[in-house]
Amino acid sequence: MPNGSGKINFTLRYLFNMSRTWFLFHFRYPWVKYDGFVRVMKGTAFAQNMDVRIGHNVQFGDYCNVASSVHFGNNILMAGRVSFVGRQDHTFSTPGKTIWSGERGDNGMTIIKDDVWIGTASIIMSGVTIGTGSIVAAGSVVTKDIPSCEIWGGVPAMKIKDRFRSNKDKEKHLSLIVGI
Repeated sequence: MPNGSGKINFTLRYLFNMSRTWFLFHFRYPWVKYDGFVRVMKGTAFAQNMDVRIGHNVQFGDYCNVASSVHFGNNILMAGRVSFVGRQDHTFSTPGKTIWSGERGDNGMTIIKDDVWIGTASIIMSGVTIGTGSIVAAGSVVTKDIPSCEIWGGVPAMKIKDRFRSNKDKEKHLSLIVGI
């Protein structure tokens, strides 16, 4: 329970969130599969005909956009306006075809592993994997895989630093995460 939150208020908010999530994923976005507690804030959208699977304890901030196939693990936080977009959405190099009428390429599957935090207004290109325990800084554009327990940021995103001071701390964290 968050600090300063009364038990009744917390319980009501939890029940409201569960109802909203059930409604969204059974009526508005029935192709999205979820397994556990998911919090979807206002304005978040999921594109049709995408393979989207969401684990337990996953939060989407305000106005997130999932427009590619993504598998989310467990214990993931996304701030507002995070976008998951296709890398090959529009073919533009076919002579005699407009971009509008061009075929769509193979975007691949995006994998967001457990214990990941993605900052505000980040863009995650399709086909990448964000490793367990990693952090993506606000405003980043992720174009390649991020290894476990690293902090990445920038355009395009690059490694800023390791999340933990030593490999021993990293291994300890990863062993505890797997055991959750």
